[in-house]
Amino acid sequence: MPAKILVVEDDRAISGSITRLLARDGYYVASRESAEDAMSLLAHDAHFDLALLDVNLPGRDGFTCCRMLRQSGWRRPVIMLTGRSGSADKVTGLEVGADDYITKPFDPQELLARIRAHIRRSRDYNVPDDQADEIRIGPDLVLDLKTRDALVDGRPAKLTDREYEVLYLMARNAGRALDKTWLFQEIWGCTPEEGLKALAVYIRRVRQKVERDENNPQYIQTVRGFGYKLVPAEEATNP
Repeated sequence: MPAKILVVEDDRAISGSITRLLARDGYYVASRESAEDAMSLLAHDAHFDLALLDVNLPGRDGFTCCRMLRQSGWRRPVIMLTGRSGSADKVTGLEVGADDYITKPFDPQELLARIRAHIRRSRDYNVPDDQADEIRIGPDLVLDLKTRDALVDGRPAKLTDREYEVLYLMARNAGRALDKTWLFQEIWGCTPEEGLKALAVYIRRVRQKVERDENNPQYIQTVRGFGYKLVPAEEATNP
């Protein structure tokens, strides 16, 4: 079954070009010109595999659209498109829930490669190797592999796909100090070009959702000068 991609771009020439490119690569594509139109579409059909959002949309911009998507519970990958190359904009995109950021003008083959990578990784993480139903991280924290979410005291944490991937990879390596560059490469599938700000953003967002006190994390610990470690379940205790 072909993957479904939502393109939100108000420039019809660019939208048409992207739509033709993706269609030739075998994707089903739906395009919308505003955040409001995109949210209206997803209210009736949320079964898209990836969203491609332009930053400079009319009315509510791409950052707002991404935030609306995440707040609505939509958890699939989001790639932002922009004509601005500043790192501050990229961090803003990641802060509101984007998974990747591509600057215009872009190489069509690079866009296709990134889309394929995000969809492939999203689907790969959906099928755990041992087919278990859950990974118990601590007495109050469980990673539910069927729903791709964490349960905190039995309540869904509402992790996005990328947040789930971060926690899943750390849980599969519980107790091991993980190099931050290795973590980034395993999750994003490439060498970090903008430093490791993206990983730090996602670690913070996961902590906000699963830790009782994100400033004094119980599970996801920083290994100074190296990376991060998720403590084994048997070492985790309620405060």
